[in-house]
Amino acid sequence: AVGLPIILLAIYFSLGVNAFVLSVSIAIIALIAKGIMAEIYPQALVLIGGTILLLLAAFLFPNTALVKATSGSRFIDVFGSMGEVFSSSLTSLGLTIMVIAGFSRYMHEIGASKKLVEISVKPLGVIKSRYILLGFCFILIQVLALFLTSPAGLSLLLMSTLYPILRSLGCSKAAVAAVIASICVNYGPAEVGTILIAQLTNRDLFEIFVSSQLPVLVVVFPFIGIMHMVMQRYWDNRESVSSDNSGDELLEENISSESKTPMYYAILPVLPLVMLFVFSDLAKGILPEGVSFKVGIIPAILMSFFLAFAIDFIRSMNVKASAQKISFMFEQMGQSFITIVSILICAQVLAQGLIKIGFIDVLFTLLPTNEHTHLLIVLFFSIFVFISSMILGSSTTFNAFASLAAEMASTGGVSVVKTLLSMYYSAGFGRAFSPIAGFIIAVSGLVGLKPYDLIKRNAVQLGAGYVLTLALNYIFIN
Repeated sequence: AVGLPIILLAIYFSLGVNAFVLSVSIAIIALIAKGIMAEIYPQALVLIGGTILLLLAAFLFPNTALVKATSGSRFIDVFGSMGEVFSSSLTSLGLTIMVIAGFSRYMHEIGASKKLVEISVKPLGVIKSRYILLGFCFILIQVLALFLTSPAGLSLLLMSTLYPILRSLGCSKAAVAAVIASICVNYGPAEVGTILIAQLTNRDLFEIFVSSQLPVLVVVFPFIGIMHMVMQRYWDNRESVSSDNSGDELLEENISSESKTPMYYAILPVLPLVMLFVFSDLAKGILPEGVSFKVGIIPAILMSFFLAFAIDFIRSMNVKASAQKISFMFEQMGQSFITIVSILICAQVLAQGLIKIGFIDVLFTLLPTNEHTHLLIVLFFSIFVFISSMILGSSTTFNAFASLAAEMASTGGVSVVKTLLSMYYSAGFGRAFSPIAGFIIAVSGLVGLKPYDLIKRNAVQLGAGYVLTLALNYIFIN
């Protein structure tokens, strides 16, 4: 660590500014990645790295503008630049993420999320073959992930609703747990990554979901579902697993645990997406001109929240209880700032540092501009995010490096949407392979298995699904 500044200074004086810019940028990115994988607080690493780059840019390149209106001091302008990033990120992307997180928590508190899952899994009993049933369940789980975006929350709901149904229909404990623990694809307009991609590409959020995500996933979901049918049968036969339900404490506890929440509550978590579709460009020509309004994601969520609050209050007629549930919404909004919004803001500072110091421009003057270079850029970021997500058990790395990847893709003439979607899919699949991912630990612990047992059962189908997802995304998405 002590020798690194000396080496960088030697590069500066012997090889010139461009070599120094390239070296110091790569060194800082590598140190941040190493620190994140060593479980050092990511926000601190990313923010410090970005600040160092901005300070270097301020004094190495005095003609580079750091802020819209200079203070007269390059040193103060560094922190002014950071202030601009903080204010713009908080008022746009940060607020959106916090509102979505708060709405999701409110849906959980009033019981709407659980009712949605309960109603969704009920029709599965008509499927007689237990392995075909498992394949269909995977598809259902991924569809539910569109509305319930927390893998840990969704998996726990499924363990109390779907698990007892599948076990009572003869599916083995390990097979059911493996399918529930295979939540692997991040997608949908309510997902943090999709919102970030929409902001970085200046594209409509719902349009990205419909035109860029769905065409890939309508192929990938059935593919992995069919692979589940084959692989869960294979592992049941190999491990000589019995479908006997005796002694299954989780089954005995939950078999009759249907909530008393009214059935119509199941529509409440879906309302924001319904509004976004109804008032999107995709619905033009369907609705009369007088009701063709434009609704953003925050207004859609707030309208859905107030409607849900009114319904819940009328049902209970208890002011204190209804108001208390709102407190959980704001509590979750604060929590989302700590865990999600903060890393996004710090990542924007890092991206600004890399841009201002000239790293992107220098890098692409050294790279040949052809189709193979485009493919290498997409693969590099995708594999990096996959491995780091698998090590960390979360999608943190995507949030930290999305801005950098977007700038590099744009400068290199690569589709930014294609690059970011590949990275975001990689984060989801990498998390599904992680033995320390929260939802995998939760599911395995509830059924008395080890995380490795579930990952082993899912490795072939999720690995093949990951390759297919990247290939389809690269070929078909512009």
